[in-house]
Amino acid sequence: MRPRADAPQFVLAPMDGMTRASFRTVCFGYGADGATTEMIQSLAYGRAKRRLSATFLETLVRFPEEGDLAAQLIGGNPAMMAASARKLCDLGRFDAIEINMGCPARKVVGSGNGAALLREPERAVEIMRAVRDSSRLPVRLKLRLGWDEGSITAPELVRAAEEMGFERVTVHGRTRVQRYAGSVDIDAIRAIAESVQIPIYANGGVTCARDALTFLEQTRSGGVSVGRAALKQPWIFEDIKLLRAGETPREHDAVERVDVLLRLARLSCLHRPERVAVCEMRKFAAWLLPGLTGAADTMARLNHVFALEDFNQLMEGYLDGLLRAGDTRVHPELNPRTDLDTLTKPLPET
Repeated sequence: MRPRADAPQFVLAPMDGMTRASFRTVCFGYGADGATTEMIQSLAYGRAKRRLSATFLETLVRFPEEGDLAAQLIGGNPAMMAASARKLCDLGRFDAIEINMGCPARKVVGSGNGAALLREPERAVEIMRAVRDSSRLPVRLKLRLGWDEGSITAPELVRAAEEMGFERVTVHGRTRVQRYAGSVDIDAIRAIAESVQIPIYANGGVTCARDALTFLEQTRSGGVSVGRAALKQPWIFEDIKLLRAGETPREHDAVERVDVLLRLARLSCLHRPERVAVCEMRKFAAWLLPGLTGAADTMARLNHVFALEDFNQLMEGYLDGLLRAGDTRVHPELNPRTDLDTLTKPLPET
């Protein structure tokens, strides 16, 4: 079900390698208003005439529990982007197509895709028009402010998106050269939001629920796109809504954290090979367990677990021990703050 367009939205940002159907479903369960898939490479998808790889097909999976979901399309060739947009529409799985012009990864921009298009606004507009003309679904855009401080092209691209009838635009408040370092330019996002009628969603720098609400107010945007903070706090969307209602978010203790890991592992195994899915849970455990007594030992033991049944037994046994000891709360002193940029460096938002 699509959220109300007139209410502030708090959505899960796309993160390459992370925002698969399993993780999105967990975030939707906590009240996310929307989400976007991982990157779908238009060059590969637009040309594909036969069977696609299992890894690629994982990107196209959508679970029934998911809410508003956009398919994120990336590429630098207007014809291939148009062909891919048509295919994605024909699948009947998505609510919108989102064009990626924000990914700063070297391999992406080196191919002329993602944030590289910010240096070529004319080609960017050509791609936007090709996707719009080929899509039966609403079209969205995600971009950064520009390539660097000397080439801030977001304002003109946002105006072009508005003229073409795009549904909304998500603006990451940094340039490509900044990547994820330095401060997000709140003033720049606000200036864009106030210059157009199309909804602008602000992105970048959110670390907790209060940050998201402050970000929304400061940028005067129509919504906030939450990325890497959700990896450590998939419940951030619930916390945001409680704070907006004047209520105090509840504590997310060991019982809940282990439950999230068990659900995520089960869901991941529905669309990924079991061994791959279980191994990936090591990263999520490293995000969700710190601060709990005995977390380090449990995470070390996870390195030797490859089957879902063994994963479940380990996590349930760990939780049983905490329950018997009456020690399920999070201990801040056991969880020294880890910089999110460093923690997720191999897993950039797209």
